[in-house]
Amino acid sequence: MSERSNSFFRYLAYVLELILTFILCTTPGLMPEIFGAKPALLVCVALTVAVFEREIPAMIIGLVAGVLTDLGYTDSIGVFAISLTIICFIVGYAANNLIVAKFFNYLLYAFVAIGLLFMIYFLVIFVIPGTDHMWDYFVAHIVSRMVQTFIYSIPFYFINHFVYSTLSPEAG
Repeated sequence: MSERSNSFFRYLAYVLELILTFILCTTPGLMPEIFGAKPALLVCVALTVAVFEREIPAMIIGLVAGVLTDLGYTDSIGVFAISLTIICFIVGYAANNLIVAKFFNYLLYAFVAIGLLFMIYFLVIFVIPGTDHMWDYFVAHIVSRMVQTFIYSIPFYFINHFVYSTLSPEAG
């Protein structure tokens, strides 16, 4: 296969993964709530794609995953869309130019990115407006969601590593 068709099928695989993950996350009763929160699986997809792709494709996947996350989890559009787009761009740049994204390096990227992403969400949605009982919500839902998202990002790393290594330009 040519490099161009490999890229097309690789990006098609990422888009299908985003769609299937969105369906999995938004179908009631399919994903169990642990400690009152579900993992943000679309964030896992976006971060793992960002590790393997260059900055611009990572940013685009981050934007799509962020918009879908806002549609599926929040009442407002923009928090995840903007922050995940920026974080995926930074992760894509860092993974390609600074620290190569092997598995243990990915865990560091994921830990920092997921923590930063949910802290931005908590700050914008709860702290800035001054919501009552925000720390109770933080402990009960945000921390649980961060931990679950981090744990679920591990299988997504291996899925997207397989997709990238199978359909990368070097594989053709």
